[in-house]
Amino acid sequence: MKIRSLFFYIACLIICSYGAQEKSSSTGSFEGKINFKKTAGSIEMKYNYFVKGDHVRIEELNETNDVVGIQLVNINNKKLFAISPERKLYLEAPTRRSGANLDVKVLKTDRKKIINDVECSEIIVINKAQDRKVRYWVTKGNYSFFKPLLLVLNRKEKQAMYFLKIKDLEGYWPMKSVELVISTGKVVSKLMTVSIDVSKQKDELFEIPEGYTKFED
Repeated sequence: MKIRSLFFYIACLIICSYGAQEKSSSTGSFEGKINFKKTAGSIEMKYNYFVKGDHVRIEELNETNDVVGIQLVNINNKKLFAISPERKLYLEAPTRRSGANLDVKVLKTDRKKIINDVECSEIIVINKAQDRKVRYWVTKGNYSFFKPLLLVLNRKEKQAMYFLKIKDLEGYWPMKSVELVISTGKVVSKLMTVSIDVSKQKDELFEIPEGYTKFED
């Protein structure tokens, strides 16, 4: 009887330990690959994000899924390297000044939507002065890299700039977003997440490839 109790106790410890590891993994920082596409008019662009800790690799793909451009970002030291696979060149991008302050209105609605089997919440950001609004469908997770990444990239696209104006959104990822002209309702651009793959990433993905030359002016 005592032996059975001992085996039962050990089994419980193993199960609890496994559960704790699973919980820790699910609440830690995201590591894996995110594939999404952007549509602006008749132009469609595809991107891969590879994420590991403070490191993000951004790949831009053409219509035949060939990688035409790479950005390596360290969100900790705020360094960004642009890489040309075709020319086997790289350069360190200079830090750009942050954009002008935007006067926006943020609406967090009660609407929900399932996108790629993930429940998302709707957030609308409105800028009347620019005659624009962006509707985001965001999901909460361990995507703490995303907002710091946008700050390093410092892009002037409204979808990125407006997202940074939303408070209390650390750890969220926009599964879908649509930029519209307020006065006409015309769609300017769309971003859509195609897939999210949680997986271990190799360190060399976030390093400048061997044999590449630094671009000199």
